[in-house]
Amino acid sequence: MVLTPSIFGQFFPDTFLLIPMNAFSMVFALSWLIFIFPTNWALSRFQAIWLGFQEAVLEMLFQNTSQNTAPWAGLITSVFIVILSINVLGLFPYAFTSTSHISLTYSLGFPLWMSVNILGFYLAFNSRLSHLVPQGTPSALIPIMVWIETISLFAQPIALGLRLAANLTAGHLLIFLLSTATWLLASNPFISLPIFVILALLFVLEIGVACIQAYVFTALVHFYLQQNI
Repeated sequence: MVLTPSIFGQFFPDTFLLIPMNAFSMVFALSWLIFIFPTNWALSRFQAIWLGFQEAVLEMLFQNTSQNTAPWAGLITSVFIVILSINVLGLFPYAFTSTSHISLTYSLGFPLWMSVNILGFYLAFNSRLSHLVPQGTPSALIPIMVWIETISLFAQPIALGLRLAANLTAGHLLIFLLSTATWLLASNPFISLPIFVILALLFVLEIGVACIQAYVFTALVHFYLQQNI
């Protein structure tokens, strides 16, 4: 009996010497931290590039912001860098994209959403309650609008985590299908070559998606923060 691999098998980390490859990828993802912190008065090239990258990220994430969100800059930037690192490293061979699982995306999205809303209700309770009833709503529609706004409020963390996992899962599945088709049809270059070209273009597109999804996740967290502060 021949066992055919599952199409979703790529989302389960492989093992090496009974050790999940996910552990190796996490160690590799954290190893670059050694080169970030300067050990002497003169910055190395890598550290100079890192400082420039930090400035570009801060400018991109906080181009439209207020002074009240400044204390959150370090946290939001750290979340962006962590998600970006996981997304990009997940495209390497034998790596594992943890952000393709909703267990991780919800573990990031739900606490951030809850902390932002708790802070908003703590700082301006009456103002936050007034958002449940848009200005100019007829009296007869107020109960319905309260339910709609409440449901939309609790749908934010669900959409926040699901958007990130779904986009990465879809892209990885397409890469898996095209790479499998290229390998199986390698004996026919007239068919496999166009598929390989599409695969290469899709891989470049997936790199962009990995970066964009990290930005979208943190941009939405920043947007929710601005609504509450």
